[in-house]
Amino acid sequence: MRLSPFALLLATLVTITACGGTAAPSGSAPSAAASATPTSTELKKTASGYPARAISFVVPYAAGGGSDILIRSLDKISQDLKVFPQPFTISNVAGGSGFTGKQQALSKPADGYTLTIGDDSSIFGQLLGQAPMKYTEFTYVARLVTDPNMVVVRTESSLKTLKDWLDAARAKPKGVSVGGTGIGNADHVQLANIEKQAGASFNYVPFDSGGQVMTNLLGGKVDSAMANPSEAYEQMRAGKVRALGITTDKRISDLPDVPTLKEQGVDYVVAQFRGVAGPKGIPADVVAYLEEAFRRVAKSETWKTDYLAKYQQVDGYMGSAEFTAFMDVFFKEQEQAFKDLPSLKQ
Repeated sequence: MRLSPFALLLATLVTITACGGTAAPSGSAPSAAASATPTSTELKKTASGYPARAISFVVPYAAGGGSDILIRSLDKISQDLKVFPQPFTISNVAGGSGFTGKQQALSKPADGYTLTIGDDSSIFGQLLGQAPMKYTEFTYVARLVTDPNMVVVRTESSLKTLKDWLDAARAKPKGVSVGGTGIGNADHVQLANIEKQAGASFNYVPFDSGGQVMTNLLGGKVDSAMANPSEAYEQMRAGKVRALGITTDKRISDLPDVPTLKEQGVDYVVAQFRGVAGPKGIPADVVAYLEEAFRRVAKSETWKTDYLAKYQQVDGYMGSAEFTAFMDVFFKEQEQAFKDLPSLKQ
């Protein structure tokens, strides 16, 4: 959510982002730390006394989206496991396809007390010229999850299947609107890939978070939307939204009635990833402290039941060095892949 130009693109995104459902980039393997059994005791502070106060988390999207759910779940479970001495101070700073909040986080001292989301959108935005920073301006602390996407419509929509959705966009280019989380974000790139493969043209409408996307879909402001399972699941259970397809390789157990894009003739498997990042230059001992703290959470049974299973997420944990290397590979591969997606620049 590919070794001709298009075959390369599919291979790139599937292999790298398995997106959020994600495989590691070329040649990467789970870190040794990731396989260790975590404990649930509070970490010893660093020699410099970190953390001496609450850690601030800037969520660069509005409340209710996948990133917001991730950080609030991370905070709650961290406290349940007593990993950090006190809760995070969380703020939602939306706007600019997520770059307003990320820029605010980067403007703070690189001392480990201000963190934000590290995701594929930082690279997509840079490649599209939308981001005010480069992806290399972050310290990558830990990657946590990968997350597939779905095409969803209101239950009463006349678009009953993925074929209906694609046929409508082919018949009237730009006539079918699709809500997403911002120009240059993962869902924008995924839609461009679907357009290229299916020979369709949609009208992409950006919002500030997945929560806002769902609100506007339900309010009839857009015809359809790209949404993560965590963002659409409750509305699906309530019978207000219907999923036309999901970007996984196989149907997922919690949504067995949602067909994959692949089984409906669109051979596109992808997922976005999310993790924790901060300003470039965070001291190594602080990065090590945070990496271990997030590893303990990510490998806990509570995380698996109360976050991964609850919100249909896939464990995508990587430590700091592996996450940093992953971002470098991902950038290089996407730089080539974007050349085959002209609709992104329209």
